[in-house]
Amino acid sequence: MDKIRIEGISVNALIGTLPHERIRRQNLIIDIEVGVDLKAAAASDDLFKSVDYSEIERQTLEIVSESSFYLLEALAGAIGKMLLSYDLVQYGKVSLFKAAGSAAGKGVRIEMEFQK
Repeated sequence: MDKIRIEGISVNALIGTLPHERIRRQNLIIDIEVGVDLKAAAASDDLFKSVDYSEIERQTLEIVSESSFYLLEALAGAIGKMLLSYDLVQYGKVSLFKAAGSAAGKGVRIEMEFQK
């Protein structure tokens, strides 16, 4: 399966379960991977035979800016649902990194996979 990856989307989100997390937005780093057959696009040089990754990025930013989830898992689920709404996408993978998610470490990363 061919893949398209969008890496390092930096966005501020209202996310978390603790009271102080519900007041101020926190930075998240989002990586997205979609599995799609890219051979027709490669042969034709036609965007409509691929997935417009700039549109995926735009929709991801929209989902995050409008969300107020408590859990990273719920936010990843919303992004995953959007990825699977594309006809050509066979699977999606969402990785979210929250630096403020760990008191002693560099942060917390979750990864979720979604399939049709």
